[in-house]
Amino acid sequence: MQIKVPYGQEKQSCNVPESVQCMYGKLRQVVPELDPSAQIHLAIKNLIGDIQRDKLVKAQKIAIAVSDLTRPVPSRLILEEVVSWLNQLGINEDQIIVIVGGGLHRPATPEDIKSMLGVNLISRIKTIVAHDAENIAMLEYLGTSTQGTPVYVNKNFAQADYRIVTGMIDAHQFMGFTAGVKGAVIGLGGRPTITGNHALLFSPGAELGRLEDNPARQDLEDIGRIVGVDMIVNVALNDKKQVVKAVAGHPVEAHRLGVDYAKGVFGVPMNPADIVIASPGGFPKDINIYQAQKALTPASQIVKGGGTIILVAQCIEGSGEESFEQEMSLYENPHEVFESFASKEFVIGPHKAYLWSRTLLKARTIIVSDQIPPTLAKTLMVEVASSLQEALDRVLPDYSSPTVAVLPYASSMIPIINR
Repeated sequence: MQIKVPYGQEKQSCNVPESVQCMYGKLRQVVPELDPSAQIHLAIKNLIGDIQRDKLVKAQKIAIAVSDLTRPVPSRLILEEVVSWLNQLGINEDQIIVIVGGGLHRPATPEDIKSMLGVNLISRIKTIVAHDAENIAMLEYLGTSTQGTPVYVNKNFAQADYRIVTGMIDAHQFMGFTAGVKGAVIGLGGRPTITGNHALLFSPGAELGRLEDNPARQDLEDIGRIVGVDMIVNVALNDKKQVVKAVAGHPVEAHRLGVDYAKGVFGVPMNPADIVIASPGGFPKDINIYQAQKALTPASQIVKGGGTIILVAQCIEGSGEESFEQEMSLYENPHEVFESFASKEFVIGPHKAYLWSRTLLKARTIIVSDQIPPTLAKTLMVEVASSLQEALDRVLPDYSSPTVAVLPYASSMIPIINR
């Protein structure tokens, strides 16, 4: 049989012998009932929970947080509907500031913003800011969360009279799910805030697909209250990056309803397998290793101990994070990387080395990419192959009766393991 999985803007394929037992981890196939703009329009029309409408109507300055290019969020469509709704409430474009958040990613460039929002929105909304988490002059300090995380957020957002956050609901390896207030707390946060929150990934309950009793998510939403997020507009996408659900309203209540829907799409029953072929889902989720690494969490849950994971990720930006690469270069093997984190102060960037090495301790890992040089692969302690066929042919002889699991959209899936 032939296997095809997303790779950058294209696909990687390979032929699997008929003797090999192969299973697909497919997200539930959902076809949009309406076009995306209509779905977003309806969500805003049917708001979930209290958004403090009186506060909004009286507001002189409204801040809207949007995601950067590393997320396939239809930000232009969301903004068009939000701005139209605000216009109907008597709020004009001069009162709106749009802030492009990316956490500790590089700040969005003018080209990025043009690509994301389009010429029409850029001409209408005069104030569009690219967040820079490292620029202390751009941040405002608002205290600490219940769990002790210092709260720094973009001052344009903090000083607005009303604050809206947009985003995409997806599986997250330790916050349970993305979106909700995350687009402000992390997307518009300062390094101390992002570091403090992400340090909770080591805590019990900080797991893929889990919101209840998840300390990382609880801290996130506590900070969201401190920052003063008033409203969210979130979407869930299918495997074709089409909007299949939109929710809007209260930052927690609306998010929970969106997550309830997403669980039905992203939860996939799977059996353990000797070989797991995992794609993050193509561009932009495989723009670099730092992002593509997220596909390893579900893959490592499915692969048998001592098995093999084949990560199919183009990574046109290489590792995507110099500090992650530097951290990996300090050690000889994954055991050293993993053990070092018990005695080190938590730092964002190098934390990916911990998550990365955790997978390497369980399974042999091969990256399929034409962008990763052998020197980088060596630093990351993995093998590299130029094609999926090459990678599969390399590992199949190691197993007498191999089972193969194929995860075309691994970064979005939540495995439900059949034991």
